[in-house]
Amino acid sequence: MSRSEKRILFFLGLALALGFALTGQGAMSQFQAGDFQLTLDVTTNGARLASLFDRGRQRELLGTNAAPLFTVVLRRAGGPEFERLEAQSGWADTVLRRTRQGFEIRWERPQKAAWEGFAVVATAEAEAKAAAWRWQLRVEDRNPTWSVSRVIFPELALRSPGERAAVFFPRGPGEVQAGVWERRFSFHGTYPSGWCSMQFMGVLAEGEPPGGLYCAVHDPWGSTKDLGLDADPETHTVRLRFDHPAPNMGVSSNGFVLSGEAVWQLLRGDWFDAAQIYKTWVRQEARWWPALKSGQRADTPPWMRELDAWAMTGGAPAECVSNVIRFREFLGEPVGFHWYNWHQIPFDNDYPHYFPAKAGFEEAVGALKQAGVYVMPYINGRLWDTHDRGSQDFEFNRLALPAATKREDGQPWVESYGSKETNGEPVKLAVMCPTTALWQQTVRETVLRLLEQAGASAVYVDQIAAAAPALCLDPSHGHPLGGGHWWNQGYWHLLEAIRRAKPGAAALTTECNGEPFVRWFDGYLTWHWQFDGQVPAFPAIYGGAIQMFGRAYRGGDTKDLALRMKAGQQLVFGEQLGWLDPGLVNEPENADFFRQMVRVRARFHRYFYAGEMARPPRLEGLIPKVKADWQWSGQWPVTTDAVLTGAWRLAGQRRMVLFFVNVSDEAVSARLRLDGGNYGIRGKWLNVQVTRAGEQDAQGQRLPAAFEQPVTFARRQAQVWELEW
Repeated sequence: MSRSEKRILFFLGLALALGFALTGQGAMSQFQAGDFQLTLDVTTNGARLASLFDRGRQRELLGTNAAPLFTVVLRRAGGPEFERLEAQSGWADTVLRRTRQGFEIRWERPQKAAWEGFAVVATAEAEAKAAAWRWQLRVEDRNPTWSVSRVIFPELALRSPGERAAVFFPRGPGEVQAGVWERRFSFHGTYPSGWCSMQFMGVLAEGEPPGGLYCAVHDPWGSTKDLGLDADPETHTVRLRFDHPAPNMGVSSNGFVLSGEAVWQLLRGDWFDAAQIYKTWVRQEARWWPALKSGQRADTPPWMRELDAWAMTGGAPAECVSNVIRFREFLGEPVGFHWYNWHQIPFDNDYPHYFPAKAGFEEAVGALKQAGVYVMPYINGRLWDTHDRGSQDFEFNRLALPAATKREDGQPWVESYGSKETNGEPVKLAVMCPTTALWQQTVRETVLRLLEQAGASAVYVDQIAAAAPALCLDPSHGHPLGGGHWWNQGYWHLLEAIRRAKPGAAALTTECNGEPFVRWFDGYLTWHWQFDGQVPAFPAIYGGAIQMFGRAYRGGDTKDLALRMKAGQQLVFGEQLGWLDPGLVNEPENADFFRQMVRVRARFHRYFYAGEMARPPRLEGLIPKVKADWQWSGQWPVTTDAVLTGAWRLAGQRRMVLFFVNVSDEAVSARLRLDGGNYGIRGKWLNVQVTRAGEQDAQGQRLPAAFEQPVTFARRQAQVWELEW
């Protein structure tokens, strides 16, 4: 080798050691994060993912129709034109640089002259032990004409990860759908909302060993973003996408910085394992995680933590109070009462002018409390009627319009829900901006009046954790325009002020389960958990941190079976039961089953409010399926196992409980296999108490920490195994 060749090799090695740029036409670069191997194809023109390889399972995860590593949607400031900048092409300079923890890619000088001043920088750090890549992304914008409107990152097109493959996505409590590589399927949701409640998705495979990929944005502020999952059977791929509306969209030179980090991590398990990855991050970083003491929320009043059942009805006191008291007496346990239409204005009309209440409301609240009923009136925490006195504009234009969220044309964002004005026209409800002093004061005064003057035990502030943020573009409000986390912060300030001022024994609840408000509410109404294939990922993350309650119990030809399925699923998911019409007591079989579930929950409810979910046990054998019309939206078929299972463990104690609910009309026999090591049980023996609903005494037995034995579950009955070691 010549001296000049040696010098070239020396300086090349030095460049690598110091992290100097590696560029080239079609240069392939591999990087390792434990078993997770990532390959990039980098040219001066751009960069693309070439491979995502699971070395432990020797399986390629990246699909053949690879998605762009990022997409930046640009808009001409003040104009209608949109353009797209993508990672794989369109750049004059793309530079890959190795770092100590991974690599950095920088895209500069777009080839289109009009986009001069834009650059994108992505950094990825390897976490070998977790087999994970952690990404950060920023878009630099020094262009006086164009604005960053949206940024799509990450986006991955993935092939099937193996046998019995499925996808997980965060609708409601979480949902798993199998076989989507061979059929059309899509999920799209705006986070945070009840229909997109968390910031992670994944692909799963139950082979031996199990495999898959966890894909998330760990954003501690919970910024607005759209999550998408689309299956393409023609290419046998599933595409996962996180689409972020940019703060100050429409403003030139706004740029963009990803809030938090994107995470790609090899998954060795199922939806529960994916939830544990997210749970670990939430507890460490998320700004909405509440303080827990001995595993429970000390700032939630004891009655709310310990409540087991809810009635839901409404109207004047004469129309509902006696029925609710009868419901409570039948169950033999305290109940919550979600009281709708306690006000004189119609429902979804003339908001937010809830007072005066219907005659006798305050007296009825007192009578219900004396009977062991905790009263929770309804208000809306988001909407103002644009014609807020009958068909007339009372205060909207004069007072509320400046504080309403605005579209680009300056008009308020409005919604309709089927209610009618006095002239027969649809009620149009404006979405209020939570950052404005007017809306914060309005909600605060209404809540405190119900708690302090009317004596309510709680107030339900509708829609806050249900409806997605509105991309408000009103510059007078002082928040970033469009995207970002200002929406959450507005509600955090609003709710924090209420919590400081409210009576200590009072609770706050809201609709659905968008996660960024957990810290400021005591309960989430999970009425919308109605989907086929849903799994309790949300309770696995937030059990003990917030009380979940309620399902929509509806009619139909199979309503009796649907009731048992919902009540049984509520029990094993850790929810407070019901949210149903107190007239249930007139349906003997349904009432008896529901009361059985309530009494089982009452006996073991400490596990739900001072514990956390453990992996639900799987029964072996031919477990029948049941199917009923849940009537969520027209005919709504849902299929579950005949025997529903759950597991909960007390924080800091060597105790765990397994729940089994047979919702079918036939006894079911199966085998229960339990390995205590998978639950952190270190002892060799377990003391087991088996309680069957309707029986007086529990049956005790001593079993090894890893055991397998046959079990039989009677029809329409709950069975509970409490383990101590």
